[in-house]
Amino acid sequence: MPTVLLTLCMKIIIKMKNNENMTKILENLDITMIFRNHQMYDARMISGSKSGYRGRYPKNDVVFNANIFTPSNSRVWYGDLDITFDNKVLQEICDEIGEEMIVVTEMMGRFGAEKRPYEEISKNAHTRFTPNSKTYEARVYGGIEGVTIDNMTIVTSKGIDWVKRKVRRK
Repeated sequence: MPTVLLTLCMKIIIKMKNNENMTKILENLDITMIFRNHQMYDARMISGSKSGYRGRYPKNDVVFNANIFTPSNSRVWYGDLDITFDNKVLQEICDEIGEEMIVVTEMMGRFGAEKRPYEEISKNAHTRFTPNSKTYEARVYGGIEGVTIDNMTIVTSKGIDWVKRKVRRK
């Protein structure tokens, strides 16, 4: 309930000041609350050991230190994801937000890379969710490529195609 009150107060302040920056803050707060309502908290950690987790779930599509972006709000979430287990809740969040969501790796969503336009960031997407869909798209990789950002080159897997996967029902 206090969060609803805080959101209402911020909306009133925005109407009074008509400030674009405050509007952006409120939009991001709304999206943060959608993630939290689905038990997806910022900086989520799914295991104390990355290698241990991969050992327990070797066939799962896991992205440690993932970043989620939307076209209109830039980065909206970060933390560990197991796409194999989390795809249902990610699809539900995407449906609520009402726009495409992409998942990128840590290097593609931090260290200055997040300042690139959405179209550039989406070229390095690992997973893509579309509102009101029963499938999501996962990247198929082949080889490596270098992505230059300012004076830094990030070596990453080269995405060559997309494959559709069904969203979990449970």
